[in-house]
Amino acid sequence: MRTMTTLILSVCVGSLGFIQHSQAQSPAKQVSMQAVEDSFLVKNYSLLAQRYQVDAAKALVRQAKMWSNPSFSTVLGFGSTNNIKPFDVGAGGETQYNIEQLIQLAGKRNKTIQLAAAATKMNEATFDELVRTLRLQLRESFYNIYYHQQTEKVLMEQLDNLQKIVDAYVTADKKGSVAHADLVRLQALQVGIENDYADLKQEELTSQKNLQQLLHSQDYYEAALSASDLASYKLDQIRLPELLDSVAKNRPDVRIATVQYQTATLNYHLQKSLAVPDLHVGATYDKQGSYIPNFMGLTLGIDLPVWNRNQGNIRAAQLQIGADQLQLLQQQSIAQTEVLNAYQRIVVLEKRYKGFDLHQFQHEFDTLIEEVAKNFSKGNISLLQFIDYFNSYSDNAKNINKFLSNRVNAYEELNYATGQELFKL
Repeated sequence: MRTMTTLILSVCVGSLGFIQHSQAQSPAKQVSMQAVEDSFLVKNYSLLAQRYQVDAAKALVRQAKMWSNPSFSTVLGFGSTNNIKPFDVGAGGETQYNIEQLIQLAGKRNKTIQLAAAATKMNEATFDELVRTLRLQLRESFYNIYYHQQTEKVLMEQLDNLQKIVDAYVTADKKGSVAHADLVRLQALQVGIENDYADLKQEELTSQKNLQQLLHSQDYYEAALSASDLASYKLDQIRLPELLDSVAKNRPDVRIATVQYQTATLNYHLQKSLAVPDLHVGATYDKQGSYIPNFMGLTLGIDLPVWNRNQGNIRAAQLQIGADQLQLLQQQSIAQTEVLNAYQRIVVLEKRYKGFDLHQFQHEFDTLIEEVAKNFSKGNISLLQFIDYFNSYSDNAKNINKFLSNRVNAYEELNYATGQELFKL
């Protein structure tokens, strides 16, 4: 009995390599954040499609600058009702030519160009908003993958070690050398850790799917991160009042609302100008049909604004200005609130991060586990006490990695909220 117990304890201590990391079990493509960012900017279909929209809007600005084409018409003589001569355009026949050019008055052309330019700004801001949103998803997915994988390594290592212990206890249980309840307790611990690992793996696979969709890839990624990659995540040079003041200029969604308000104002001025009729200027030539042969004349024409003076469109455009102005104020308020909340979240996390040395704590906890294993092998602590320490080790790894993930994602949320790259990689 004592010999078998000693054998089991030796297996436990010999297999408890808590500090070493297990190797990845499936083929993975190791990538850094910078590599992911570079691939994202050239491979994401949504970004590529929106770039086409920007270029299309620029083409419409060029189109708006074009003058209206002149119109040309002709009359070819067919004789008279008494003497029909088709295409009688000879010496005694009739020929008439007319050419006419539309001249827009009240600055309609310039206002149309300004509206097209505003549409270009709208598409550019929409592109920036898409980049801002997708970049946040990209970085959150990357960091979630990294910290999930770090926790998975600990759990997988524990499962490997625990399996050796369970196997030894199964053998001893068959010989009656250990209490069966101890084996059941170890197996329950094993099932609990396996469930934790499975849940964590599902969360990681969700982030993997998001990253694959953003990069349009089917690769399984192993996130690589160094301390230098995280060095820029700090608030030392950040001033909250400056961030709040800058959202109107830097946040794409606020710029979109601003352009919408500007567009409404431009459209109102255009609708007012449309109430002014345009001028038609042209020239005419009449070979035989006028009071003198080879008649030439200047033609002028203008619509008479008797019934339709564009009243409804003018009123609608005026009301739209008020609606878009309120929408702009609403978007500015939302942006400032998001910046404030993101900043305060970082402040709270940083107090915990700076007030508690997580890396030192992890090192001390690793040392503690080693001492626990040694004391367990000497019989100084019970199996249940050892299991509690064993369980708390995985909880500690999960909690620390979750906190570190929340911290770095909080900084990315502030990047997103301000519309700036405050913490460059």
